[in-house]
Amino acid sequence: MSLTPRKKERLSAFLGELPVAAAIKLFAAVEADLKKGGKGLPHGVILDDLRAGLKARGAPPPPRPPDARRTFFTPFEDFFVSTRKGAKRKAQIARTSLAPIWRVMTTDPAMSETAFAAAALDEAYESGAESKPLVNALYLAAEAGLARLCGHAASNPAQREALVSELGGEAALADLEEIYQLLEGVEMLRALRAVAPSHSPSLTEEQYYELRQVFLSAYGQSPALGGYMLLALKGRLEAPWRALGVYYHLARSADDKLLEAREAVMALPESLFEDLEGIARALERECAAELDAQSALTRLSWFADYADGLSAQAAKAGDNVYVNRIEACRDVANEAHERFAEQALAAMRAVMPLRRAGGSTRLAPPRPDVSAALADEAVDEAQRAVLLIAAAPANARRLGADPAPVEALFAEACSEAHGYAKDLVAEIRAAEGEERAAARRLLDRLLSVISPLLKSDEIGLIRDRAAAAAVTV
Repeated sequence: MSLTPRKKERLSAFLGELPVAAAIKLFAAVEADLKKGGKGLPHGVILDDLRAGLKARGAPPPPRPPDARRTFFTPFEDFFVSTRKGAKRKAQIARTSLAPIWRVMTTDPAMSETAFAAAALDEAYESGAESKPLVNALYLAAEAGLARLCGHAASNPAQREALVSELGGEAALADLEEIYQLLEGVEMLRALRAVAPSHSPSLTEEQYYELRQVFLSAYGQSPALGGYMLLALKGRLEAPWRALGVYYHLARSADDKLLEAREAVMALPESLFEDLEGIARALERECAAELDAQSALTRLSWFADYADGLSAQAAKAGDNVYVNRIEACRDVANEAHERFAEQALAAMRAVMPLRRAGGSTRLAPPRPDVSAALADEAVDEAQRAVLLIAAAPANARRLGADPAPVEALFAEACSEAHGYAKDLVAEIRAAEGEERAAARRLLDRLLSVISPLLKSDEIGLIRDRAAAAAVTV
């Protein structure tokens, strides 16, 4: 089930307001529905939001009871991505692909042995029996079954088309084929998880050495598998850009075996820079479309974090080639940022309707149109747009850009917002009856939008003047 960005944002806001106890209960219920094959909910979105919210509040999600599906996918989870736009990329497996892949693995006739192995493992978990031999049997059965399934799809266009339809698209089939490739490295992936615990913020010299051994062992088995071991670090470490330090450690080693594996080692920084350049291109595309201020702020923040992280690693290593590549990406992102700020100013102006003053000599034309009806969505978007404007100078500096253009835009937004609010106070004073009430409602909505641009004492003064104007006879 897919959601529009706006619906996803509202769902996230609702889930973020749930008390911890309710969030934990909902997490367990949604996960149980997903396990049963429920299709009426955006399970992945809900679980990801709940997981992030609970973690932020220091309340981890409820412990998950082991089952065959979770056991099977665990070695590959460092490659999972919650959202994916555009073409399938190596070492990126969409979480949305997992449910249809597991369904195919346990229902397709070519994988009947996998279904039996999964059922036996689930039964062992429920009874408390020894499970390790059954886990190994599951992987062996899955590898054999996927070999048949992928072989049939490769040789028979009709079977391939049916499999694509069952999985929900070409990208999901590519995910299934990648999991099949990774099955030969399950033990190596487990070793990697032992060497680098999840979300490791930094690595010791001993860990670097152990990672080198894991990589060389995997590379000796298959160059492709060696590359996957390194790419897994993007999801394994605290932040993906920390994996660039592993690249420098391997690339600058005098070990002859590492020199032979240079191509596989180079796949890691190339993937990291594909990430950064992909985010920059996404910003470039997004700024040419209708403004989604929340998405723009999120992407800008993620880009800045990614660029800062890679830049710190490259600068520490004295790698000016990569530093320059990062700066080129920052230039693209900054151009998009300036365009976002211009769009945000337009979104703010959209909730400041104007009309010609006509014969009035009291107010200079144009004047606020208190009769205009503002759509709730326009007000919501204006609120998010103003947050983008307020953050623009700081974001420009984070992008390494001259903040002067967006500082000028910020000053312009502040001046227009303050001036419009003052004009509304004058409208309240001059109007009567329903027109005065409409002017007060418009002012209240306006202040809810522009408050990030003005100081609290300015907002308070405007409210006081409006209250006084409302009792003027």
